[in-house]
Amino acid sequence: MKYFNIFVIILLSSSTLTIFGQSHYLLSSFQAEKSGNRVILNWSIKQGNSCIGINILRSNDTINFKEIGNIQGICGSPDFEQRYTFVDDKPFPNQINYYKLELGFSGQTNPPMAVECISLGEQKTKVIPNPNNGFGTIYFDNPNNESVQILIHDSHGRYVDSYRTQSNQIIFDLTPDIIGLIAFNCNDNFYNYTILSENNQKISSGRMVIIKTK
Repeated sequence: MKYFNIFVIILLSSSTLTIFGQSHYLLSSFQAEKSGNRVILNWSIKQGNSCIGINILRSNDTINFKEIGNIQGICGSPDFEQRYTFVDDKPFPNQINYYKLELGFSGQTNPPMAVECISLGEQKTKVIPNPNNGFGTIYFDNPNNESVQILIHDSHGRYVDSYRTQSNQIIFDLTPDIIGLIAFNCNDNFYNYTILSENNQKISSGRMVIIKTK
């Protein structure tokens, strides 16, 4: 049985998490809040500062950013801290979304805000990648960080491996040197996994396909 302590990532579930990042000399704050299937950006311009328009930029590779929204006109106020909100209704699913603000002629926020969005679907769990070569990540809904156990069996119900964590993901390794060459070379490419609560109640389950190479 393996134990993992993995940093929580942002899942497309009912929970709400906030990620803070470095920003820009005009800003007093810049944060990304993941709520449901959306990413909400909140920022504020310091009192006495302003810029000509704000462009909201998004990327999935930290290199190629595209504008997904803008605020036109003079932004900021000489009398008070000016707050702004932008909602990204369609973030890139099952990958990391990177956000920047382009503050008029005053440059961009840096480094970009990173938000990983995993769409779990109806089963509240997902394997990435799937198919895989025996190595990957199982994501699942665990908003309260409860202790859960993940049991993996082959398609005939034979035990293969197990993991325990309080996070919402585990990295599995079903390669030959881990589960054994005989088990790996069996004529079975389908593996089922079940996620159990601490009192052995089923939370969710799924299936993965392993592409085996000699």
